Amino acid sequence: MLLTAKGLRSSGGELQSWENPDYLFRWRGFVYLLGFAPGAASVREFSRLMAAEGLDRAISSLKGHFFMVVKEKQTHTYICFTDNNGGFTAFHSKTAAASSFLDLVTYHGLTPVSLNRDSVMEFVNFGNVFLNRTLVEGIFRIDRNQVIRFGPGGKSIHSKNLAPIDAGHGDFDYLQFFEKFAHSARECRISVDLTGGVDSRLIAVMLDYFGVPFETTVSGMDGMEDVEIAKEVAAALGKPLHITYPCIDGLEDSIPELFRLSDGLNDTFKHYRSYQHNRNRVKRGIELALSGIGGEFLKDELWLQDFPFYSSRMARLERLVTLRMFPIPCKDDYFSKDYARRNQNVKQAVVQRLSRYQMDLNTKTYDHIYYQYELPTIGGNFLTAANRVLPSYAPMMEPEFVQFGFQLKRRERFFNTFHRKTISQVNPAISRIRTSEGGVSVSADKWEVGKDIQKYVRDKSIRLVKVIERKLFQTSYTRQKADHPDLYERIRNSQFAKDAIELLKEENILHRRVRLHEIHDAHLSHFLSLFLFVDFLHSTKGQCSLGNE
Repeated sequence: MLLTAKGLRSSGGELQSWENPDYLFRWRGFVYLLGFAPGAASVREFSRLMAAEGLDRAISSLKGHFFMVVKEKQTHTYICFTDNNGGFTAFHSKTAAASSFLDLVTYHGLTPVSLNRDSVMEFVNFGNVFLNRTLVEGIFRIDRNQVIRFGPGGKSIHSKNLAPIDAGHGDFDYLQFFEKFAHSARECRISVDLTGGVDSRLIAVMLDYFGVPFETTVSGMDGMEDVEIAKEVAAALGKPLHITYPCIDGLEDSIPELFRLSDGLNDTFKHYRSYQHNRNRVKRGIELALSGIGGEFLKDELWLQDFPFYSSRMARLERLVTLRMFPIPCKDDYFSKDYARRNQNVKQAVVQRLSRYQMDLNTKTYDHIYYQYELPTIGGNFLTAANRVLPSYAPMMEPEFVQFGFQLKRRERFFNTFHRKTISQVNPAISRIRTSEGGVSVSADKWEVGKDIQKYVRDKSIRLVKVIERKLFQTSYTRQKADHPDLYERIRNSQFAKDAIELLKEENILHRRVRLHEIHDAHLSHFLSLFLFVDFLHSTKGQCSLGNE
């Protein structure tokens, strides 16, 4: 879907639409209003709210992960925007907007000359590009707080005036939220991701509490802690559990489709397992997948680097970047002269960017950084890729949930206290089942809490040590990976990887003397993903394949 001053172009198949005499609505992704069925029924109510309350007030009510274009028929003006939580990525340039970065690159006929070299260095180190920037000059991600308008006067950008992260007062009724969401989604065939963690379990028990039918799913290998715990939770819920066992047969043949899903802006191979998982759900007739992303704001996971000092006035930004975001930097030796120089500045540039998010407590600062800097990019890219296969949604990413979690007292987030109270309230039996966080339960029962305290502190300490070890010894984090155990060996030994490294040398990004075996596993798939994008830039012809509406 691509929008210019001349109108909307689309490939048609994946778009949904609804119109009345005044407006035409087109959207991609999952959109709803609380209490209304997703899709057309919610958009119809949204149009009524627009007429009664104005655009900004109406937009603030929309939920989900989506990109929407609204045509004002009388003025032939178009407006476009994404969801309010940053869950769906869309892009804009001086003259166009699109739901796909690759479509916008093609529309402008960009070539490798357009690469932003600083963005390239960020991409190969992190597998993403942050702060609404992209890999090329002149194309940016549409911020969740922006409304873009194309009219007789050209393109303009307006703010939605969304409330900041600290706007909540701790009075958000999350049970009422889930009750209304349950009413909205009741007719959907729902699949809930289960792992051994607490966030996906919270989603599952809430749906069960409000009587919504759903299946449970998990992706991984038998024997993995996440898979085995998911089996226990699903059995206790009395729900079927569908397991997707990651497979690497046909990996090379899947690369073009994986590149399309990643939209050229994040690690292509991170989507291989979830791509298989979502395709299996589509085959079963599933209409909506639910994820626990966003639950990080309800516990102390984002604060681990300062454990247990959660009320300090000093945010240790360099430690945050070093331990959590940037434990294994790319070696300067990988790169040609100019890129090697830029690589030396990557870490400090990130620390400097994060300084704008500082607040009065270290933990508030870390929440703010995650919300503004990491979640829209990492979570948004993952959810957008998922939505290209199957409508997908993370309810706890909604702004009111985030604001609620931000205002929780430190003790409410420590020791998974919020999850313990909530899950124990709605399903005490499920709360007693162990989690992958050191085997602790999420029960509020005093006997269970007593048994869990020592396990909890031990788990947090071990995780912090592992993060430090990852930095010191340049090894990957030791949690069991859900990917196929031979995935990265298969990638490394492929002819595709050899060809990719040679092309990046020809582009004067990699040093001529660097060898494939010298590139760390943490970075290899980032370089291969960059190769796919550079190769795509070589193939663009300046013609968009979409047709005018």
